[in-house]
Amino acid sequence: MKIQDWSLKPLKPKVAPVSEDEPLSDDIFVSTIVATKDNKQVLLHRVTKVNPDGTEETFVIKVSPKHLRTDH
Repeated sequence: MKIQDWSLKPLKPKVAPVSEDEPLSDDIFVSTIVATKDNKQVLLHRVTKVNPDGTEETFVIKVSPKHLRTDH
């Protein structure tokens, strides 16, 4: 898929094993997309939260490779 000059590719969600002491959230959904433009890549996380009254809030979080470094 393309939006403006960005090529978008969804990532398959990885399901972690469920821990007994960790609560699960039934009202928050996350989908991740890799966006590529001019040899630059960013990750976009689309977070949708369902409120108790049934309304939804959607947030888009951008993660650049600078934020993904693990050399700290």
